[in-house]
Amino acid sequence: MRVMKVMTLTMLMLGIALSLAACVIEDDGDSGSGGTSTSSGTSSSSGVGGVGGLGTGAGGGQPGGMGGSTSNIQPPLGESSHGTGGPAPVSGALQQAGGVSYRLLVPSAPAQPTPLMIVFSGTEGGQNMISNLTQVAEYTGTDGIIRAVLDGVDYYGDGAAGATVLDDLRAQYDIDNDRTYLLGESAGTQAALQLGFQLRQSYFAAFWANDVNATAVPAQSASQLGFAPWGQAGPGGAFALAQSIVDGMEAAGYQLPVPAPYAGAGADSHGSTEQFLAAMQFFPGKVRSAR
Repeated sequence: MRVMKVMTLTMLMLGIALSLAACVIEDDGDSGSGGTSTSSGTSSSSGVGGVGGLGTGAGGGQPGGMGGSTSNIQPPLGESSHGTGGPAPVSGALQQAGGVSYRLLVPSAPAQPTPLMIVFSGTEGGQNMISNLTQVAEYTGTDGIIRAVLDGVDYYGDGAAGATVLDDLRAQYDIDNDRTYLLGESAGTQAALQLGFQLRQSYFAAFWANDVNATAVPAQSASQLGFAPWGQAGPGGAFALAQSIVDGMEAAGYQLPVPAPYAGAGADSHGSTEQFLAAMQFFPGKVRSAR
């Protein structure tokens, strides 16, 4: 069942008031059941969704160390997708790519090349997530990013759907290879972990798993990737799961903010607007770069 919470929050930061009128944040993460998975694919009986067998662990990489070559990084560092040019602006319209439905936000005059964010929503659904992203865009500095939203319930555990959307947008738009981001929200946790830790790990400069209901570890280390991605997890009350995700990122050599997992306002509350804002503020400025 989809349970939604309508939250109106007025935040004051650095003397600037931000009103998030009717910001819909999903209230629970109970879509799907199963076990909290480990890297071996086994599960416990904790009753939260798990992601089994998504990787082989950190691959022996040392945090902060870059022992691999950058010549084979895909997509290449310092380049773009050279897309032919999709429509702009786009204000949340429903799109199709290879049978996958998603909603799209495109700035009226996108920079060239353009940063991209793939989002798996929670139980609030794709349309409400588009509304949330739009409301916080200017405040969080994400208004210049192309944002594509997949419904986390419709594509529960389907990371391949996100890969399809990623490919579609890279063909349509001139996407910045080094400024591509991933956000997974609650019911979208499993799919985002699959996409960001296994299927297209090397594509993402930064990955925030929010209101988590599953765990997994990266398939490749930073040394194997040729760069160190940024990572973070917002517990939304699921502290053990968030810690497990962060531990896997740290072992793989990801760059983590302090503290990690996120421990600020809303960390103990599923569906927190404050935690969602922190997630959105995390992405701008994060770049893939050889180390």
